Amino acid sequence: MRLPMYITCIENHNIDLKKMDGYLFKKLGYEVARKFHGEVIGYILPKYPLNYFRLDIKIGENIMSILLHEYFPYVATASYENELQIHYFDSEDIINELRPYYTVLEMEFLNESFIPNFHDLSETELKNEKYWRPNTNGQVIFNCWD
Repeated sequence: MRLPMYITCIENHNIDLKKMDGYLFKKLGYEVARKFHGEVIGYILPKYPLNYFRLDIKIGENIMSILLHEYFPYVATASYENELQIHYFDSEDIINELRPYYTVLEMEFLNESFIPNFHDLSETELKNEKYWRPNTNGQVIFNCWD
């Protein structure tokens, strides 16, 4: 999968992209939590410098996060410690619930080494990539670069 231009949400000019529907994402999160006997314990909107929505669900003793990119229909499931420590995992049950609405990014792709030439980033994004030095595709897609 090639990452599209503006995936980092950093550009020298205004990005003319439509934001993802946070209301739908939240609604789906509550439906997922209910279906798997969990509860939503947090919902975070994208706010500079974060470029993604985050919905936290507690199922039993485990807490998982579902991340949705601010402008692209890309979601991932993760164990979320903080903005710099996101541990992706595949949850087949959750993935199946989200797949009709979003492109679900799997752990293997998210943890793959980021190779700039394999993607369609803008010059500004490439300059920022050199500064931030992300190691994985996940660090590029779900970031807090400023």
